[in-house]
Formats: sequence, C-alpha cells, structure tokens
Amino acid sequence: MATILDVATTGSSGLRSAAGVVEGGSLNAVWVECIVEMLSAAGVRHAVLCPGGRASAMCLAFDAHPRMAVEMVCTDERSGAFVALGLAKASGSPVALVTTSGSAIANVLPALTEADAADVPLVVLTCDRPRALRGAGFGQMADHLGATRAFVRAQADLADPVDSAHAMSQARGALAVALAAMVEGVADREGTLSRADAHPPARRPTRGPVHVNVPLAGVYDAVETQPVSVETVRAARAPMASCETAVSSQAHTPDTRAVQIVERIMARVCAKRGARPLDDGLDGLIVVGPEPGVPLDAIFALAAATGFPVLADAGSGLRSGPAALAPQAASRGAAGALIVNAFDVFGGAARLAAARAELIVRFGLAPVMPVLHAYLETQADVPTIKIAPCSVAHDYLHQALDPRDVLAAPSVGALCKLAEALCRIAPPPRATPVAFSWRDRWASVASYGARERRACVASLEWGEVAAVHRVLAAPGFAFVHLGNSMSMRHADIGYDVRAIRQDVYVNRGVSGIDGTLSTFIGEALARRDAGLLLLGDQALVHDLAALASAQRLSTPACVCVIDNGGGAIFDFLPIAQAPAYRRTIRNPYRLDIGALAQAFGLAHRRVETRDALDHALAEAAAHAGVTLVEVAVEPHSGAMQMHQLAQALGAA
Repeated sequence: MATILDVATTGSSGLRSAAGVVEGGSLNAVWVECIVEMLSAAGVRHAVLCPGGRASAMCLAFDAHPRMAVEMVCTDERSGAFVALGLAKASGSPVALVTTSGSAIANVLPALTEADAADVPLVVLTCDRPRALRGAGFGQMADHLGATRAFVRAQADLADPVDSAHAMSQARGALAVALAAMVEGVADREGTLSRADAHPPARRPTRGPVHVNVPLAGVYDAVETQPVSVETVRAARAPMASCETAVSSQAHTPDTRAVQIVERIMARVCAKRGARPLDDGLDGLIVVGPEPGVPLDAIFALAAATGFPVLADAGSGLRSGPAALAPQAASRGAAGALIVNAFDVFGGAARLAAARAELIVRFGLAPVMPVLHAYLETQADVPTIKIAPCSVAHDYLHQALDPRDVLAAPSVGALCKLAEALCRIAPPPRATPVAFSWRDRWASVASYGARERRACVASLEWGEVAAVHRVLAAPGFAFVHLGNSMSMRHADIGYDVRAIRQDVYVNRGVSGIDGTLSTFIGEALARRDAGLLLLGDQALVHDLAALASAQRLSTPACVCVIDNGGGAIFDFLPIAQAPAYRRTIRNPYRLDIGALAQAFGLAHRRVETRDALDHALAEAAAHAGVTLVEVAVEPHSGAMQMHQLAQALGAA
C-alpha cells in the first residue's frame, strides 16, 4: 500500500499539481507517516493500537508501514499498554503504543509505572487535538504531558502539523531526542545520586519509556484531507543522522571499573579477616532477584568461575537451563553454577540463617522471599558489589553499600572482567576463590531442604500449595509468566532447579497485579511459542478486558487461574484477624470462569484433582490458542498448607 511519502518521492505522474501541492495529499498523513518511519529507524518493529478518532491517521500509518507489525488492536488502553509492555519484555526491543485524546492516557499509567521502574523501552504516542484548543473548553482533551511526566525518560510535545519544511524538520528533531532517550536514557543533570527518601528520577541514564504527544487537526477525525506541499513531504524524507542513529550502542561501564571495585571491596574483606590468609578461600554469595538486567549466561559464567552459591529468585530466570546446577548435583561434587532456593535453606528450621558471608554480589530487583530479606538484613555490613542499570545511592537490604561499589550498566565484557578479578583473589594453585567448605555446606543443606519440601508437598491433600507446585513442574511450556501476590511467592518456594530451559517473566518493577494477563498476551505475541501464566482469581478480575485480546492468540497459551476466593495473600497478614476482614480486605467474588471463557470463545477446564490438573495442562500445551485452566481450591488452603510446609521443614 503506497503512502503519501512514497507518492511524493517516487515522482509518479499525475500525483502533483502545477502549484507543487501533492494531489489527494493530507498534511496529517505526511506528519504521522514521518513519525512511524522515524520509529522504524529507531528500532521499533511492533505496535499496539488503541484506536479513536484522533488516533485514526496514526493507526493507519502503522498498519501501512512495511517494517512495522501491528500486533494487537485493543479497545481498552490499560490492557493495550500492558500488551505493549509484554511485547517489549519478550522481544527485547522498543514497542509503540498509540492512543487517542482525552482520558485514554490515564489508562496507560499503570503499565507506564512498571515500564519506568523496570527500564522497559516503550514509546507512547498520544494523538491530541490542536494546541489552540487547550484550556478552551473543548471536549475529550486532557493534560497528556502532565499525566506521564513522572514516569518517562523524555517527552516531546510536537507542534501542530504545518505545511512547512522548517516545521517538519523541527518536529523530526524533537522526536529524535525522545527516541534516543528511549534506548539510552538521559544523563543526570545534577550529577548527583538521589536522596535516601526519594524515588529515582524518571529521567535517568537507562533505557525506558518515552512520551510523544502528537496534535492533529480534523473536525471529526484525523484523516480529513488538508493540502500538503511537495517540499514538506521531501523534508519528511530527508536524511537525518540524529534520527537514523538513534539506536546507538549504550555507553557501557569501562571494563577497568569492575577491577577497581573488586580491589576496593577486597581491601575491606581482608581488613575484616585480619591475619587469616585467603588460602582456604572466601565465603562469597551471589544474590539474584527478579529482572537481573544482564544476560543470564553472564551470571551463570560468574557463578561457575567463582564457585559462589547463587540465591536465585524464581523470577530471576536462573533456576532453569543446562547451566543451572541443582544442589543435589553440587553436593556430590559437581562443578558449575550452584543455584539455591532460599526457602530450602532459610525456611522452616532456617539451617543457614547464621551463615556469615564475607562478600556478596547482588543482581536485579529486591528478592521476593521474606526469609531472604531477613537473612540479608543480618548481612548489612558485608562488603557488597551491586550490579544495577544505573548508579544508586542506597539499598535498603545493604545499608552499608558504598555507591562506588555499584557496577552500573555493565557490558558482558565488564562482567567477564569482574569474574576474572574475583578469581584472581585465590592464591595459586586454587582455580576459584570460593571456600570449598562454604560451598559444600550450602549445597548439602539446600539439597536436603529441597528433598524434604518435595516430600511434604507430595503428602498434602488437594489444595493451593499442592496444586501450584504441580503447575510449576508442568512440561511443555517454553516460557512462564509468574503473576504477583501469591503466585510469585508460591513460585519462589516451589519452582525447582531444572535442566530444561524455561524463560521466566515477571512484573516486579512496581509489583502490581493489574495487567497480568495483558502482559502475558504481549509476551506470547512476541515469542510465538507455548506459554504458561500463573495468576490468582483477583488478578484475573483486575484484567478482564484482556480476554478480548486473548481470543486472537494462535499459539498455545495456558492461563492457570488459582481460584481461591479473593485476596488470599492477606490471610498471612495481621489484618486477617480483623472482624471485617472478609468483607473489606479479602473481597471474595462469585466468579464463573467457565462462562467468561465461553463468552470470549476460549477453551476452559475446571480441575479439582492432581490428575485432572496434569491432563488439563498437557491439553493446554498442545492447544493452538488460549486455555483457561481454573484450579478450584478451598479458599484458605494456601495459608494452611504453607503452615504445614514450614512445620515439615522445621521438624525435618
């Protein structure tokens, strides 16, 4: 399909008037086609459209562009924004989201807060009415820029389209700056770190979301024809280095900085050790929370090289793959990246709660498990190297963190240098710096704890814990998205180390339960292979609009809903003892998930036994499309079985 830009630059006969105006041309069309072309040059390949009259021209431009895939058209902007978030997470590349004017942008904010916190590159294109109508009483208008300012790396409020080569060049320049911020972030103008009580600034040197506001004229919609000159069209296609090189390589931390950090850290470690030599090795730990922010292979390589045990959240993605060494194998002397489930060593009897590390290396967001939080708080003065997307001033789990010991946005090469520097700690002929007795202790205790945990779960009657462990062990799914609240906590306990690779996705930036199904849909669209989503009934209710998009998936997508009668996570909190708890906090629903599935044309299975669950999961892994697997459990079985599990590990 030829666009206005194609028409004016090919010189086709009969498509210009003698006055230099493109016949049948539209200024709005040229404007938005230029925007889409610049996004393509900046690496955007996927788009989610939330249509409206003001966004009509932009939607058509995305649909017509040969290098742009419109992955989903969503009526609900909140769901659409989370679909875009999932697409960006799974594809690793920036994604465009198009919305119309008015309240639409307010619905984008939940996903935008997550994208900001997790450094996910999105470009939000809000199609607006002309600037002259702002504050003039015209309907369906809102302060788009004010709504997003706190959550984006950059904003571009484009001028109204004007038939002028100069105006076009100015618009392209403003857009290029915003797109560069999407993939590279923006420098901290003050050059200082945040206060201890301040949120990190949205404008920081990491990739992330940006907002482009696009005013467009038109009485009824934005596709109404306005004259446009050939000169303006040519300006839209003129070479522009700042646009076409927007996706430049990030300025990674120089490799020498990793070495300097290790030298500084080891000076403190040796000061604490006193006269004790390093001949017997170092009691080091690697802690990896959700969304590590670096390639997993680099963490596996670091762990294998140093020998340090790795306390890995389920949301880290490190518990699966051929490089993940299970504790039982390590306890038999196998070398490699020893991956430890914190619950197996700190839950129940907490056999390693008193283990004192000499050095900690931290990746990712804060771990989810409270017992790991408690352990790290006892290690607050332990010298710590923190790997982060950008410089940070403080970490509540490492109160003594020196900001100089933060390795910000490291390249794979920098992480290799970090591993090499840590390995040089060991005096010859030692190949790794870890103390073998320290590693063996972690492997032995973790292996024992995992064995006892699995035995306890196998003995449980049908209930929430028994069911979720079954779901987490299901074969046939190339990726899994772990919902927040109870789903994440179940996974942290029950997701075992395995040799088969399974990619793991989470939304742990601001950790909301909203948009969970929509995010999963975006991930499924990007990957095109079999996926599994674990979430609760409360999270499903929070994202019912996503069911309309779910019917458009054609790859196996198992949506496993734990139907436990509302907000079961609150059963673990003191508020559960309040007289009005059930009515005001837990908030159970009478939810007919089967009827919902039928209404949207989705496959559905309700299960109440282990065998039925296994069968439903196997069917879902082979079904081309979404299957809602409703796991019906007694509402309070989660808290009850968690208590049984803790007791079993404590008594073992």
